[in-house]
Amino acid sequence: MKVLKGKLPMVGMAILLTVVMLGTALAQSPSDGLVPTVRVLVPNLSQTQAKIMPPDFSVGVMGLDPDSESNLPLKYRYLLASAQYNETSSIRTKTEYDQHGAGLLLWDDPAWSGWVDFPGDGMPPFIELAGLAADEYFLLALQVMDADGAVSLSLDYQLEVFNFQVKDGHYYPAVTLCEQYLGCTSNATSMTQIASGQPLNFSWIADAAAYGGTIVSYRHGWDLVDPNDPNDPGWAVPPGLDPDNYFAAERIFQEGLHSFYLQVVDNSGQVRNVTWQLSVVPFVSRDNQLELLLLDQTVDANSQAWPDQNGNPRDNQVYRNAYWEFLDDVSGGVSGFDLNRDRMDHTATPMYSDLVKYKAVLVYARNNVNQTLYGQLRPVNGQDKFVWLAPYQYMGGNFFQVGGNSMDSVLEESPYYMVPIIFDTNETSMVVGESVYILGFGQKENPDGSLTPRGPAMYPYATAGISAIDWTSPNTKTVYGRPQAARFDRKVDCVGIKGLVLDPGFRSNHSVAAGAIPDTFFTDQTIDWQDAADEAAGGLDLFAGTFPFRNDEFIDANISSRPTPIVPQECPSIPEAPGGMCVEPMFSGIARMDWMREEKWAAGDPGWPSSQYTDFELDDGCGILALTSYQAVPRSAARTNDQTYGYFSYKMIEDKPVRKADVYWGFDPYRFDQSETKKAIRWVLDYFGLNINP
Repeated sequence: MKVLKGKLPMVGMAILLTVVMLGTALAQSPSDGLVPTVRVLVPNLSQTQAKIMPPDFSVGVMGLDPDSESNLPLKYRYLLASAQYNETSSIRTKTEYDQHGAGLLLWDDPAWSGWVDFPGDGMPPFIELAGLAADEYFLLALQVMDADGAVSLSLDYQLEVFNFQVKDGHYYPAVTLCEQYLGCTSNATSMTQIASGQPLNFSWIADAAAYGGTIVSYRHGWDLVDPNDPNDPGWAVPPGLDPDNYFAAERIFQEGLHSFYLQVVDNSGQVRNVTWQLSVVPFVSRDNQLELLLLDQTVDANSQAWPDQNGNPRDNQVYRNAYWEFLDDVSGGVSGFDLNRDRMDHTATPMYSDLVKYKAVLVYARNNVNQTLYGQLRPVNGQDKFVWLAPYQYMGGNFFQVGGNSMDSVLEESPYYMVPIIFDTNETSMVVGESVYILGFGQKENPDGSLTPRGPAMYPYATAGISAIDWTSPNTKTVYGRPQAARFDRKVDCVGIKGLVLDPGFRSNHSVAAGAIPDTFFTDQTIDWQDAADEAAGGLDLFAGTFPFRNDEFIDANISSRPTPIVPQECPSIPEAPGGMCVEPMFSGIARMDWMREEKWAAGDPGWPSSQYTDFELDDGCGILALTSYQAVPRSAARTNDQTYGYFSYKMIEDKPVRKADVYWGFDPYRFDQSETKKAIRWVLDYFGLNINP
């Protein structure tokens, strides 16, 4: 055996915790001021019976000398003795030690080690024991000496004397194997289904502190023929403790069953093997794909919102689900689409393996903690998850997402976002009052310890191609630099979206026929009936408090005072992208303020809104950050007006089976003129290459 002087082996947090606890105990123990004290330092040590240990391990020496300036003794020594007290019996318990220990441990025994200098750096020395006989019981005694030559005089059980039994194969290193998106496991074998093209980045930690051992090597590899063969070609690195032994290089598989192997060895030669088996869901060829998957991700089963004139809750799934029945394989529907087979309710959990069966996926969504799709994809506690929508959009098919708060679904749940949310900024937070608000997403640490910006790797930027996002009048977000929720600074009665306008450039780029998508359409008057009723009664009021549609999303615009520039993403290598931009505007919004202004001006009141409201009433009723000028008329337009609420994204087009953009609408088409939005949806699905029945 050998002694480590002034050095702490890497035996983990359990040892360090024991140091603290024993140090406290020694400091509180009685002292006559003349002799130093010592304790054996072993994790999880029972005070009544022997501890099982491997053939090779380390024992710490915790010494205290209150009379010295450093509080540490000057030297220490140790005695390792067999615990056998007769031909057939060994000391195994405190009772047996009290009866027989005195005859086995003598101060003048020549087997005591020489005196060893106690390290002065405050770290306990460790005695490394090696090659001990299996199935034998031992006693390890400790003694310390102070600068005056006084020595410790006690040999109490499991205090100054350590009673242990050696067993080979009883302990194995504790191993935690982690992958940044799949999570962590300590199981010997794990199995997981992953997406084709999903990046895999494994890293790990191991610890032998529970039995005083140390880790001497790590080794990892993929798809080994024989993990017990040190020369198997699947091993990625030789065994060791070099930096490359602590994490695996990123791997990506397109299909098949693959296994990641990790082998950990401690100083006793104990080997721990951990295997993670991965079943890769492959892409389905377009010839074998079904037409369309319709995913309900709007949690509206119990909603009582949006009551119509008869009090029926039009936000409820009874009405919204019925809207989507036009897609069934009937006149005007999608050829080959079966509503019973190809629709998944929001109570079901769609998986990547469900999506790849289809040429196109249409999701109607609204951010909710109970969403079964996005609940798998949104970050939790700052930890990103793998968004397997991306590989589907990259090579599987086309994606069409609609709904207010729909892109919000892939952001971590938090009431402390400051809008606009910008993804490619180094900013992270702002403190207003006593609250810390989220401005950006900072950096993430990679398995190799390097740091990369987190925002550009997130789904809205990386896959959808947008640079920033905002909402008309959200309840749970704050306008940049403000101390209150955005709904107070941009009140929904003024900034909420009343209508949609098809972008003229979009119509031209895609040769959209006039009858396929109208230039302009407004909210459905069964759902949004109050304004029409008030107008018919001659009492149209900007501050009626009856317009509830506050969560429509617009992109790549800053209507606050935030000084950070928003730089729209460019896709210059994609010829289909107009102007080389990743995003093409499809629909802009008409705010209720702007709709009402046009109504009032057309009715012969060109001085509106000043003819009806004072400046104070407008600022108070609409919010201090809601309004801007229109045609030199102050406070006559909403800042949310004319922003982009629907768009094509060309970011993932290059390797799709059909080179078509993905489509995002930050509004719920169900709440707008339903005959017109159904035309627009049919047009998009036809653009994807699906067959629309005449």
